[in-house]
This record gives sequence, structure tokens and C-alpha cells, in this order.
Amino acid sequence: HHRARRNAQKLLEYTLDNPEKVGALGSAPDSCGGVLPQLLESGLSPKEIFDTLTTQQVELVLTAHPTEVNRRTLLDKHRRVQNLLTEADEQRSKGATTMFKQKVINDSLKREIGLIWQSDELSRSKPTVQEEAERGTLVVETVLWETVPNFFRKLDATMVEALGEEYSLPLDAAPFKFSSWMGGDRDGNPNVTANVTREVCLRNRIRAAKLIKKDVEEIDGRLSTTFCSDELREKVGDAREPYRVLLGKIIAKLDLTIEWATQELEGLQNGYQTGKKNIQLDEIYLSKKELLDEIRLIHRSLSVTGNALTGGGYVLDLIRNICAFGLTLVPLDVRQESTRHTEALDAITRHLGIGSYSEWDETTKISWLQSELASKRPLIRSEEWNGNPMFSDTVVDTLETFQMIAEQHDDSLNAYVISQATSASDVLAVLLLQIDAGVKSPLRVVPLFETLDDLNGAADTMDTLFSLPAYKGCIDGKQEVMIGYSDSAKDAGRLAASWAQYETQEKLAEVAKKHNVDLVFFSW
Repeated sequence: HHRARRNAQKLLEYTLDNPEKVGALGSAPDSCGGVLPQLLESGLSPKEIFDTLTTQQVELVLTAHPTEVNRRTLLDKHRRVQNLLTEADEQRSKGATTMFKQKVINDSLKREIGLIWQSDELSRSKPTVQEEAERGTLVVETVLWETVPNFFRKLDATMVEALGEEYSLPLDAAPFKFSSWMGGDRDGNPNVTANVTREVCLRNRIRAAKLIKKDVEEIDGRLSTTFCSDELREKVGDAREPYRVLLGKIIAKLDLTIEWATQELEGLQNGYQTGKKNIQLDEIYLSKKELLDEIRLIHRSLSVTGNALTGGGYVLDLIRNICAFGLTLVPLDVRQESTRHTEALDAITRHLGIGSYSEWDETTKISWLQSELASKRPLIRSEEWNGNPMFSDTVVDTLETFQMIAEQHDDSLNAYVISQATSASDVLAVLLLQIDAGVKSPLRVVPLFETLDDLNGAADTMDTLFSLPAYKGCIDGKQEVMIGYSDSAKDAGRLAASWAQYETQEKLAEVAKKHNVDLVFFSW
């Protein structure tokens, strides 16, 4: 709160000194309000800056350790304390406070602080993976859902002020993207099974649908206007309140989406022992595009009927949130150690009678993986591993994970991260296992180079991969690489590891440029 108060004070001082400025994001050298004028002064054109701003994207990945996740009850209390402090600041700044009002706020603060002091800071029972994921994504529901569209509104005002009216932030721009490891990170955690990831994906869909529904209901309560565009009129017919007709249909479909996801979740938990309502997939929202098209239609109608200011309020904020969070709130990254994939392919090759994959050298592995990627023939049929002694429990778990990936709907999952990646075959193996499992749109495969040796060999590994037509044709000119600091620091010490990470990123950038690949770094 103190930081927010200082920032607000700086922004107020800047606005008073520069009354002609919008002052949405201030003028600090490291803020958007300060950087945009600097870029213009450096010789860049408004269009160049606009194109860069609207095409780049920062992905923020939520990760958590069970001991690092705050209890929800404490988060709620701290949030109430912050709201009370903000209210007190506003009353003082307006000079509108009285002794009674001040006493009410002080008493409320004392109550919250007393409860915090007397509350257990730690959960005394180990959370399940599902509980960890729910607590970890609480920040989206309580903070980001409101903060993200507010920031985009400020960014839009700053862009228009600095670059010109024609360079406002596009409706569907999503400079920020969010994802999570909670529920998908199974590296070293046997509790993260295929069903656990299924559960977390469904829970995320339920929470996203509820957040969107709440906003749609808010809009429905406001849009009582009887005028609309011909485009909207064609969709709703001769209704007196056209917006509410369409919004009512959206709310009903969101209700059905929540009911479907809840049924699927309960079915996973009880083995589908209870009966369920027959809900068809075309009756619910599975892709954000369909929902976005309907909300954009409302926004267009408001804009062309003289209600652009209304469309630029709650409707615009909802469009921004759907673009940023979609219908899954935070898609999950799946993470697993490279040796697990080697073990799975070894079991498959021995089952097929063609040798032991784990004993082949790197050249043989790459050759075989490339031939299988080009082949239409499946390596193994679904669940063929059940009851087969050649497939250990860990191999079955790995194969079931890829089967789970194939079942997921749009945007449920994000990327497949390979821990302890050491070679090109590690990456090809994951790509093959996805395709063999029937994944229609394979998750992008992200090698994580962690140890000092892995960092030193990362450039050669990626150079080999980019030289393989079978792989280059699958990545659409884009590649993400994770650079790990934890294991490398243990290997070589913090200073040596930091230098190795820097050198590795420089070399990888050169390799990507050589092969005309757009490279994204994920620092871990």
C-alpha cells in the first residue's frame, strides 16, 4: 500500500506540473509514460513503436511451492486492510473526514490486524496438488482480473497521448499472457497424475466461466438501451431490449458451461458413478473465439449507435480479460524430466522388438525419431500398455500423461517443458510421444537447460534441432528455451552460473538468427 501511495503521489505531482498531460502511467524513465517519448526522440516512428507494442507479448508463469502459498483467509484480511488504508487516504485528501468516520476506519483496521495476529500463518495440513493450484491462481481472481484491464486502459491512454489518436491499443491486444505450473509440473512429484491435471484444468474452466458470467451480468444490468445496430438486430430479432436478449443467451450458455465442467470434475472424482445431464459440447463455450465474437458484436453495436463511451467501459474490460485469460483462466504447462521420456520410448521399442532405445547413441535416436515423425503408423495403441509387464508404473504414468494432453480442449494446456534436457533427441522424443498419442495441435516443446554442462551444450543442441527438417517444420519459426539458474548455481556457484547463463543466451540468439527462428527465453 505504501508503494501504491507513493506512486499515486508522484503521478499527482506530475499531473499538476504538466496539466496538459493525461498522466495515466506517469513519466518515470522506466515506465511506459517515460519510455515512449524517449523512443520517439531516438528516431523511431510512432508506427514502429505501435507495431512493436501490439505484437510483443510477455508471458507470466505462476509457480508455487506448498510452503510459499499464503492462506486464503490471510490474503482476504490483508486485502481488507489495504482497502481500509486506501479509504482513509481518500478521506484525508478530500478533507471530508470526521471524528466518527475516522473512528470507524480505525476500529475496522484494529479488528483486521487483531485477527491477523491471532491467525495461523501456515496451513497445518499439506495441501493437495489441486488445493495448491487453487490457492496459487487466487491472485487472478482477487487482483489480476481487475488490474489487467485497468492497466490496459492506462496503456491505451498513454499510447494515444504519445503516438497519436490513430495508435490506440487494439481491442484484442494481449500484451500479457498468463499460465501456470501448478497442476502440470510433475517433475519429481508423483502426486501430479494425469487425472490431477484433468481436474485442475476443469477447475480453472469453472472459475473462468464464473468470473466472466459475473461481468456479463453486470453489463446486462446496465445495458437497458433499446437502440442497436442492424447487425445485432439480425441476431436477436425484434426485441425491445436487444442487448439483454443476447446477454441473456450468453449467461445461459455460461451456466451450462459451468454445469458441464462441474459434472466432468465430479465424474473424475467418483469414477463417473453418478448420473449426469447430457450436455452437448456445442451447447457450451469451449473456445474463447465464440464468446469474444459475441462480446465484440455488442461493442461494435454500441460504437456505431453513438454509445462508444458505454462500449469503452465494462464491455471493453471484459474483452480485454477474455483475451488475456480466455476460458481457462491460466493454461497449464506440463513439465517432466527427460529420462522419463527415454524410459517410455525404451519400453515401446522393446515391446516392438526393435531394440532398446535407451542404449542407442544420439545419432541413431535422432534418425529413428525422424523416421517415426514422418510415419503415419502409430507406435502403440491407446492403453496397450495396461497389464503389460514391459511397461513399468512410471512408463504407464508418462504415456497416460500424453493421452491426457490429447483429450484437452482449446487453451487448457500451454507448453511441454523438459527438465534436464541434454540433447536434441530429448526434444524430438516429446514431440513424437505427443503425435503418437493423437494430440491434434502438439504443445510447443520447451527444453530446460539447467546444469552447467547442459548450458554449455545448449547452443549445439538447438543448432542440431533447427537443422532437422522434421523438427523445423513443426515449430512455425518459433522456439522457446528455458534457462535454469538453480541447478547451475549448485553446480558452479552463483557467479560462474550467471556468466554461463549469459553466454548461453548470447549463443542461442546467434543460433536462432542463423536458422531464422524467433527465440523466446524463459528464465527459471
